[in-house]
Parts: sequence; C-alpha cells; structure tokens
Amino acid sequence: MLIKKIFYFLAHQKNDSNDIFAMSMCVKNKNNLWGRYWGSQEDISNLHFELCYYQPIEWAIKNSIHFFDPGAGSKHKRRRGFFAKSTISLHKWFDKNMENIIYPWLNEVNKQTEKEIEFENDSIPFK
Repeated sequence: MLIKKIFYFLAHQKNDSNDIFAMSMCVKNKNNLWGRYWGSQEDISNLHFELCYYQPIEWAIKNSIHFFDPGAGSKHKRRRGFFAKSTISLHKWFDKNMENIIYPWLNEVNKQTEKEIEFENDSIPFK
C-alpha cells in the first residue's frame, strides 16, 4: 500500500501567520516528494522558486527524503539542477468539435515540447 501525504509550503504576512497569500502543494510517500501545485495572490519576485523549489528541497533534506520531483516545468528548472521532462495530462473534452480542434494541435505541440526537453537536457552543465 502506498501511503501519500500532502504538504503545503505557505507564504504569509510577517506579523500574521493567518494571512496566507501564496502556497505550493506537494505529495509525499516514504522516500519521495513530488510537487507542485502553486498559487499566489501577489506577484513577488522569486516567491514561486522559494515555495516550489527551495522550501520543499530544504524540507526533503531535513526529513531524509531521497527523491524530489518539482513537477512539470521549463527552462528555470535547469538552473536549479533539475532535468526537464514530459508529463501526462488527463484532460477530457466532452464537446466533440473542441476535441477535433485540440487533438491535432496537441499532438504537434507535444512533438515540439519533446524536442525542447531534449535540447534543454542536453545543455545542462551538470549530469
């Protein structure tokens, strides 16, 4: 049985821990931490990285977590030591017309994204 727990990394006003304005959410099992869903009510420089990378990484190290996967992402992952990777989307279109429009486009976007992932990973200076 895989037991998973949800962890939140929160940003709040300095003097009011109840005034939360941003958070990321990660899922954990015994040895792994996966992120992240992210949201913020304010646009603060680097807050995304603090809540989605630095705080979860620090928490994982302190709690002897052996693997951290920050989730789908792009070029900014490379500068933080993570390889880019594809992920699975489980979207379902209930309107056949919309499905007919999106699926051909989605296949082309996925091919382009895979090329970008390969390019990004080939340019990572540390392996």
